Amino acid sequence: MFEHHSNRTPQHLAGTGLTQPPWRHFSELDLLRLALNHVDYGLVVVEVGTAAVQFANSLGRDALASGATPRGSPQSDTGLCLTHGRLAARRQSDAAELRRTLERTRVGVRGLLSLGAGAQSCAVAVVPLAAPAGEPAGNPAPTAGCHALLVFAKKQLCDDSTMELFARSSGLTGAEGQVLAHICRGMRPAQIASHHGVQISTVRSQLRSIRMKTCCQSIRDLVQKVSVLPPMARHLSSSSST
Repeated sequence: MFEHHSNRTPQHLAGTGLTQPPWRHFSELDLLRLALNHVDYGLVVVEVGTAAVQFANSLGRDALASGATPRGSPQSDTGLCLTHGRLAARRQSDAAELRRTLERTRVGVRGLLSLGAGAQSCAVAVVPLAAPAGEPAGNPAPTAGCHALLVFAKKQLCDDSTMELFARSSGLTGAEGQVLAHICRGMRPAQIASHHGVQISTVRSQLRSIRMKTCCQSIRDLVQKVSVLPPMARHLSSSSST
């Protein structure tokens, strides 16, 4: 499990008469768990030798749940699951590659797994977690590579929460926000017009307005700007984590 090293009052507050910030009743580990649940990627930490899952954020648990997918995402198979607390491949044909990729993290090698069925396959990054630099002498850390971080792919270019915030901060109208969302999902202006039952000239006018408000010269620039927005997870019904 993650280890918490400090929950003390900052020294710079001593003698100043200032009270602790309201969040100080949370441990650093609690805050980290809350933060990771707001990232729009499934994150899972496993112990390499046993494949035991040590941590998973909300989307990570969804990605490993039998028959489930991250909330609000199209149905797909990540190719991985949780069996008696351990990471496993859903298909026997993927088991050996999963094992090899995990073992390579022992020597600091990253891997990219493509698991699942056909067009619904899911890319999973496997990253070695090394001991942090400057670990206190009295608290030795695990050997580098003993734990690995799995990062599951996003299911769409930009999640709805981030898209709404971007549209609001850019001063887009509700209709323009919908057009932006459609464009970022790969729809063409004619398809958007048909979907909403309006003239294509209306959609093109909305796109011009969107480009002006977001300071983008082209649709390509607009999509690129949206694609690099912070990966904020969808609104979650629960923020608990293992």
